[in-house]
Amino acid sequence: MSLIEIKNVSFSYNETKKAVNDVSFDVEQGSYVTVIGHNGSGKSTLAKLIAGLLPVKEGKILIDGKEVNEENISSMRTRLGIVFQNPDNQFIGSTVRDDIAFGLENKLVKSEDMDAIIDEYAKKVGLEAFLNYEPQNLSGGQKQRVAIAGILAMKPDIIIFDEATSMLDPKGKKEIKKLMYDLASGDDITIISITHDIEEVLQSDDCVVLNKGKLFMHDKPEEVFRNPEKLRQIELDVPFIEKVREAFAKHKIKLNADDLKGMVDELCRSSSKH
Repeated sequence: MSLIEIKNVSFSYNETKKAVNDVSFDVEQGSYVTVIGHNGSGKSTLAKLIAGLLPVKEGKILIDGKEVNEENISSMRTRLGIVFQNPDNQFIGSTVRDDIAFGLENKLVKSEDMDAIIDEYAKKVGLEAFLNYEPQNLSGGQKQRVAIAGILAMKPDIIIFDEATSMLDPKGKKEIKKLMYDLASGDDITIISITHDIEEVLQSDDCVVLNKGKLFMHDKPEEVFRNPEKLRQIELDVPFIEKVREAFAKHKIKLNADDLKGMVDELCRSSSKH
């Protein structure tokens, strides 16, 4: 079942060039979709269009069968949250607890119910011991987890991660990617991740490739990466496992497995026959 339908959507910041140009694809409910492309391909613009941060002027975006428009944009925004790449730009409260509470206050949640909700989602992201900390005293990964907790507390159907790990150190990236995978393993939340991380793409259900504002490919990650030369034409890299597959193919050895262990097993079986 398609939760999000993007139909012939275009968007321009100026009259000379379209940042998003006639893009169409669907996002299934409960799926984990990654969107990749080089800088300037339209990824972040598309994320903001889906989130209702930019107006759709050409084409349509439908959520659960309802077109997003000026009349219903406020109610549609309650169904999704967006996590940006710079965690320092996302804080409103003076403490972690205050920051998670902000969205609940706007949602008019009763004050007597609020603490339990805050505690629940702080624990979900592993920050229950940091609720009284000032956000500026947290690491980059912890700051992003605060932003995610605030969104989860609102119980959205959709979370968009707009290059949410790009400004983090390796430890922070690992923390947030694990949290994203954990969220994606459930059936309740649909995730759209704008990313440059090829290894993350391999963990997703579907991959959307943009190039110069247009839809270049849309398929399962393993199928997208089975066309390495096509991706390199638009200056995108391929995962290490595909580079291994290519290297053996040059020696007329075909490997079909989708992980390194499977490839090793294939090679061992092949060598034992000879």
